[in-house]
Amino acid sequence: MHLSRPSTLTRLGLLALILAAAAGLRAYQIGRASFWYDEVVTMRLARTAGPTGLLTLLSAIDATRAPLHPLLLQPWVALFGTSEAAGRSFSVVCGVLTVALIYRLGRRLFDDEATGLWAAALAAISPALVIYSREARMYAWLVVVTCAAWIALLGLRDGPTRGRLAWFATTLVALGYSHPLGLLMACALGLASLLQRRALGLSWVRWAMPFLVASAALTPWIPRYFDHAPESTVGRLPVKFLLGMPIGYLGGSFASLAAFAAVIGFGLIVVRRDENGRRDIRLENPLAATLLLVWLTVPPTILYAYSRLSHPIFGPERYTLFVAPAYLILLARGIARLTPGSRRVVAALTFVLVALSLPPRVYAPDLKADWRGAAVLLRRVDPGGTEPVDVAATDPAHNVEVETARYYLEPRRPVVALGKESISRDTLEVSSGISPGSIWYAVGLRGGRPVVDLPGRVVRDGIVTNLPGLRLIRVGQAPPPEEGWPVAPPLP
Repeated sequence: MHLSRPSTLTRLGLLALILAAAAGLRAYQIGRASFWYDEVVTMRLARTAGPTGLLTLLSAIDATRAPLHPLLLQPWVALFGTSEAAGRSFSVVCGVLTVALIYRLGRRLFDDEATGLWAAALAAISPALVIYSREARMYAWLVVVTCAAWIALLGLRDGPTRGRLAWFATTLVALGYSHPLGLLMACALGLASLLQRRALGLSWVRWAMPFLVASAALTPWIPRYFDHAPESTVGRLPVKFLLGMPIGYLGGSFASLAAFAAVIGFGLIVVRRDENGRRDIRLENPLAATLLLVWLTVPPTILYAYSRLSHPIFGPERYTLFVAPAYLILLARGIARLTPGSRRVVAALTFVLVALSLPPRVYAPDLKADWRGAAVLLRRVDPGGTEPVDVAATDPAHNVEVETARYYLEPRRPVVALGKESISRDTLEVSSGISPGSIWYAVGLRGGRPVVDLPGRVVRDGIVTNLPGLRLIRVGQAPPPEEGWPVAPPLP
């Protein structure tokens, strides 16, 4: 099928518009929401005095133990500040750069401008990619490094020179130091390059060399990834969660996923008739198909298997975000090969799904608890900063909300972590009046409803202030927490 090639001017204009849209979606009101717990961890690392202090604190507060992103963010916030907008802006840049790299990958893999532009357009509006390009965490950076690694691998097709091999090894090292999940992507790169070793022009020695170099560079750090249990687990999920993983990349359901899968199949497979009239079904581009399918399937499959056999961590979208570019490029190839009429239908469906998904998933004002606003309110009502704040937790054993509160509130203000079971007991005696010994309760909100039920007397007699994603209740003098109520110590 003939695919139209836009002129250079048209291509550059379209790419500029796509990148501008990507930047707008990622930067819009980037500083409005307060940091949430994971971002607080990253910002505490970035705000340390230097690399030595950062690496010392890293093992104490960050369960990933991944050093590269906070080491890069440290000079960034030193230059631009520690506000929410400044802390997240590095991820915004990573997100826009990801769109540009996806364009280059789509164009090079299939030698087709239309595929590259469609891939970039899908990446620009992908809700999952937008979400994590708006957080001060390493996931947007991890996607950038992943794309760079696949571009470096593809570049070996032009000749496995020492420089290209060295660059490929560098991206493998960056993956390993960016997140433990980067090791899974390195496995995918190893398998894909092995399957297409001849197409990439690699001898056995040149194939093995980058991985040996990367292994040597990563060996001192890798034990830190496995010397502790995960900070949190999600339970062992049925296989449908693995199969439905790409739904989050554009929105929709299993029905839309099936439709997109059909488009992907159309983009990869060509059907011809031989001289005897028999159908000949084959991959249009075996190299591109192998690289993208291995990229898409291998890391999440390994992670899912690990979760079934050991710690159940598969589930959060951020853990599989770095395979999204492969899915979007595969879909873009299918769209580019469709007839103009079918292309418009698929594009319209995609736009509707994204339009329905973006507002509630990305821009809803209550996605994160407004602890910054709570700090302002508490300083106004209690300038001395002595009234304690009891923070409700959905998980009594791991009250991460209290650490977010401590990040924003005055250092001298007592912050107590209350467990779900304890705070649900209707045993507190409170008065409707405000006394010098008044106390604050804080509970997160989702859809305007508390994520944990507070005691009835607290709700009835307290003064309630609703902030985005957070409810503060001020009540009168309350007794100390019951014996056994968890009080989380501050992190180092």
